[in-house]
Amino acid sequence: MSKERSRTGLRSGSRAWLRRHAYSFFSSIGALVRQPVVSMMTISVLAIALSLPLGLYTALDNVRELSRNWERLDSISVFLEPSQAEQDARRLASLLSTWPQVLSADPISPGMGMNELAGQTGLDANTIEPGWLAELSAEANPLPWTLEVSPLDDIDVAALAEQIRQQAGVDLVIVDLAWLQRLDALIQVFARLVELLGVLFGAAVLFVIANNIRADIQSRQEEIEVMALVGASTAYIRRPFLYSGLWMGLAGATLAWALLIGGLQLLQGPMQSLAVTYGSAASLSAPPPVLTLSMILGSGLLGILGAALAVNRQLARIKS
Repeated sequence: MSKERSRTGLRSGSRAWLRRHAYSFFSSIGALVRQPVVSMMTISVLAIALSLPLGLYTALDNVRELSRNWERLDSISVFLEPSQAEQDARRLASLLSTWPQVLSADPISPGMGMNELAGQTGLDANTIEPGWLAELSAEANPLPWTLEVSPLDDIDVAALAEQIRQQAGVDLVIVDLAWLQRLDALIQVFARLVELLGVLFGAAVLFVIANNIRADIQSRQEEIEVMALVGASTAYIRRPFLYSGLWMGLAGATLAWALLIGGLQLLQGPMQSLAVTYGSAASLSAPPPVLTLSMILGSGLLGILGAALAVNRQLARIKS
């Protein structure tokens, strides 16, 4: 008998709890709908505040993705001595290919080097005398045999270059890692900036929602006082405002995501046109679903926290 009573009491308590939250759920939505202009202005401000760090993170993520897709530019150019012949160059290339730090070592003949130099400087068949380049390549080409060495990832390229310099027949070794180091440093600075802006604009979301809830409580002060006089608990009075903060946070984050997707669509065409000029294909990718969901839920939690701070302070002031 006692078990049945406890079960009945539990069911009735659960139904009462659901009714209270259902009332707060719909009343909070109604409060936002009754003030559409104010609500949309608040949600728009939240969306703008959240779209900036989200957009910067998306830009950083796309830069990282593009850098992974770029052709390796940290290769080592090994210039052999002029006395080195083709067989010497191929022998050294075979030797370097066996090293555990080396991905590949490709010999480049003086003729191939001259053709590449001519293409880079615009000395093609339209600007020079026909047959001049071939004649120079065959008879008086000043360029030596060269090896293009591609190192493996995550190795000390500077140490590898020094080891190659010690090989017989090597005249000059060129490796330019400065720009890669600068790029990595800039990406790290940019990533730290995104984190800092995320924290700052998260605090802005909290303060904007807290201020909006504070103004809402002040406009409904007489209603709240009447509810307190007839015996309404603090939790009952506070609950609709917490839901309002939740909806504003969720709506602001969702609108920020929509703004970001729209901006990516607008930039997609120009980005592809720019990539074509470099002979590659590129597209802007949206933030991953996990990040988007985390931002939306986090914004909702910030809305609840901001509403709780505002409503607790205002209710304490009303009761005092």
